Amino acid sequence: MQNLNDYYYFVQVVKYQGFTKASEALGITKSKLSRRISELETRLNVRLIQRNTRKFAVTEVGQQFYEFCLKIMDDVNSAENFIQSTFSDEPTGLVRISCPVALVGMPVGQMIADFMQHNMQVRVDLVATNRRVDLIEEGIDLAIRVRNTPLDDSDLIVRELDAWEHALVAHPDLFLDTIVPQHIEELNHLPSIGFHAHKSFWTLHQCDEPHMVQEIEFQPRLKTDDFTAIKAAVLKGVGIASLPRVFVHEELKQGALIELLPEWHLPKGVIYIVYTSRLGMLPAVRAVLEHLLAAFKDLNLEH
Repeated sequence: MQNLNDYYYFVQVVKYQGFTKASEALGITKSKLSRRISELETRLNVRLIQRNTRKFAVTEVGQQFYEFCLKIMDDVNSAENFIQSTFSDEPTGLVRISCPVALVGMPVGQMIADFMQHNMQVRVDLVATNRRVDLIEEGIDLAIRVRNTPLDDSDLIVRELDAWEHALVAHPDLFLDTIVPQHIEELNHLPSIGFHAHKSFWTLHQCDEPHMVQEIEFQPRLKTDDFTAIKAAVLKGVGIASLPRVFVHEELKQGALIELLPEWHLPKGVIYIVYTSRLGMLPAVRAVLEHLLAAFKDLNLEH
């Protein structure tokens, strides 16, 4: 590997047409500068500059070499400018995020839209998948995952976003001709919506006494594995259903849906966001990460 400093020194000597002015501009001694140019000529086995006490002249090959050195210096400057601009405080460029399908619908899709509204130079590739992605192999910057147990990726940085908590919800109109259930046993008398499964049941834990557990079997009017379809049916009063709290956050807040038996809770998981390393993280990726952490924190405060 050649010493690019020698190329830089040579360019300065030619630029200032002599060692004296070049050494003053560089802040090094004339003898050191002359020695470095001589070593460069020896390594290249060519005379680049003809010089004596009265004459300074760049040889023909030296002039051609000078042109190449200018291009090299320009490329080096461009490379450094690229790094500085890439890691500046201004978020720009593409961010690739993977996210479970249900969370893309709500709230992650809205969170990303809010971020992009205020960061016009950022592009986002939001991959909706329930498949476990390989961040490095697939070029994913941030991956959102939901687990009931802690993630075991020892080579990834894991941050907790929120509890993946379900709520038993219903539309208020479902209770125009009947009362809102006050006891678990009353759930059996209500129409319901659930997933495709051989047996449909809710496992409920009492909030004040977690060891108190009841399992309620039900027969769904509608079966589907799509949260969006379940939510749409609940909003139409088709029946009651268990839905992720973050998925019905706004509807519960506005009263469009009500939570049934809030003194009982369904099994919880955790929403995580994972990434390979914070070292060298592009500003756009870092900005999206901080935005998601803050947005989920706001959801937690409103729960």
